[in-house]
Amino acid sequence: MSDGRQRSSDAPPSGVSRTRRRLSDTETERRMLDAALATLAEHGMSVGLDDVRLEDVIRAAGVSRTSAYRRWPTRDAFVQDLLVEVARRTTVLSVAAEASADVDALAGSLGDGPADAASAHDALVELLRLAFTVDLAAASRSAQFRTYLGLQATFVGLRSEELRTRIAQVLTESEDRVAARGSALVAAAADAFGLRPVPPLAGPDGFGVVSRALSATTTGFLVAALATPALLTDTTVMAAHGSSRPAEWSTPVFVLTGLVLSSVEPDPDAAPAPDLADRLRALVVAAGAS
Repeated sequence: MSDGRQRSSDAPPSGVSRTRRRLSDTETERRMLDAALATLAEHGMSVGLDDVRLEDVIRAAGVSRTSAYRRWPTRDAFVQDLLVEVARRTTVLSVAAEASADVDALAGSLGDGPADAASAHDALVELLRLAFTVDLAAASRSAQFRTYLGLQATFVGLRSEELRTRIAQVLTESEDRVAARGSALVAAAADAFGLRPVPPLAGPDGFGVVSRALSATTTGFLVAALATPALLTDTTVMAAHGSSRPAEWSTPVFVLTGLVLSSVEPDPDAAPAPDLADRLRALVVAAGAS
């Protein structure tokens, strides 16, 4: 017989207690760091991480206080690991999908046969313009990347020399990954267009120098754009860098494109690839897979 009361359909059977699944230490750590990184993305970066409160992170992460404090007995200990995680998790942005349609149109304009020197130069200038425009726009929209820029600018103000050294090492490793990716892409583009590094950049490290210069210059423009967003969006229509094609150029894109073009020259032993259109499409795929 019923006593007139209904048990909720999601209530546990009589005599069975409801317990929360115990998280592993690894999952607790991952959830805590994920939650804190989300807070940074919302509030921005400061050297003391003032907006990151351990109790708030514990609630947002859905972990037990006991597990969290077992892993990090103090807020300072958590902040140290969080700062390192900011540097470690920031990866190179993949913008291949955003650029693919424009590059496909560019490749189609070359036709099926070998490109002449003028057409190849126009295509290279346009490829660089597209790539840098999309890269800068994506980076400026990325909360993760803005936090990374904040860490680069502020970690030297940390009181702990050990932590500064630890973060510097992780930042160096991150920049090395960026440089390696950029070097490979610039080298692939140069090969497709029959170009080589100008002296004294010749040799296996030549494109690495170009890549690091591009990375540092890009970072500078992105930092400046935090205060002056129009730096990335204001454009002038012109036929730049010896191209016959008028296009919209922002100051950063004009400078970055010029940096690449001033670093390469025609290779007397090579020429633009006969399948240049296909090589351009392959570059987009390679950029997305890096």
